[in-house]
Amino acid sequence: MAFRIALAAAAGFTLGHLLGWDFPFLPSLIAVQLLASGASLDVKRAGGFVLLMAIGCSVSLFISLFFAERPLSLVLMIGILIFLEFWALARGKAAAAIFLITTSFVPLMAVSSLDLAYALVHNLVVGSILALLLIFLVNALIPVERVSRQKDEAKPAPDGDVFTALANTAVLMSLFVYFMGAGTPTSIIVIMVTAITILQQSASAGRGAAFGLVMGNIAGGLAATAAYLLVTLLPAPGFLFIVVLFFGLVFAAKIGAGGTMAAIYSVGVATFLTVLGLGLSPLPQDSGTLFLSRVSTVILASLYTVGVASVLRWLLVERSSRSPRVSRGEEKG
Repeated sequence: MAFRIALAAAAGFTLGHLLGWDFPFLPSLIAVQLLASGASLDVKRAGGFVLLMAIGCSVSLFISLFFAERPLSLVLMIGILIFLEFWALARGKAAAAIFLITTSFVPLMAVSSLDLAYALVHNLVVGSILALLLIFLVNALIPVERVSRQKDEAKPAPDGDVFTALANTAVLMSLFVYFMGAGTPTSIIVIMVTAITILQQSASAGRGAAFGLVMGNIAGGLAATAAYLLVTLLPAPGFLFIVVLFFGLVFAAKIGAGGTMAAIYSVGVATFLTVLGLGLSPLPQDSGTLFLSRVSTVILASLYTVGVASVLRWLLVERSSRSPRVSRGEEKG
């Protein structure tokens, strides 16, 4: 599994870079997340994935254009959609993760620049096709061994799904509102990818893993910095492939091992691919996108996401789950 993840990451990243995409990391990021999830793919499911991605991008772009002159309505609409997507994820609907990506990214890009929004939609849809082709290729080169893997984490109680979704939505929408008024495309992508990855992985990482998720982001940012320095010394596609393959193996080895560490290293590899990809992107670079500044941005974003999400989940989920017990105890008394 580790070799499949690393090979797909290296090939997808190199392809995106060679094609000159504004967001070259998307094929590798999508492929890694699908492989890490362990979901089985066939031609029918792959076609459905691409179709859902295209629908999600189209709907998000339409909403952005329709509410372009009404920012409050745009925030309300996006907030409702993100809540429904987090709620679906909490109830085990993995397809909602596709819509979560499109709903979070496309409107912010449209507010910043319509050209970038169209480029992002193109990269997401075509990147999904490339990612799925890479998955089929690496699975053919390294056959999948069907092993029953027990989930270490416990499924959240259905009563807490709504409150978990509310907490996650509040965290993500606070960032969404902030970036509507300020932010460059690179800072938007870095922080939103960080926040979404943490919010998706925090449930599977289990309690007490908040520090680990932050450290996963830091490790991903530092690895991207080292990889960027190596690639700038020898800017050749073959060397880029080798560098991404090496760092991909470092993260993928822990992901393949499973357990609570898999979620932490999944956050790390997502940060690595995003930060390195934006460093090599043809997007306009400003002082806020220097690598050391970007790593500090990732750290601040992860601390904010983990901290606020933990507090909100404690207030909404934990207290709501305790209140019935208290009332039952009073009834017994």
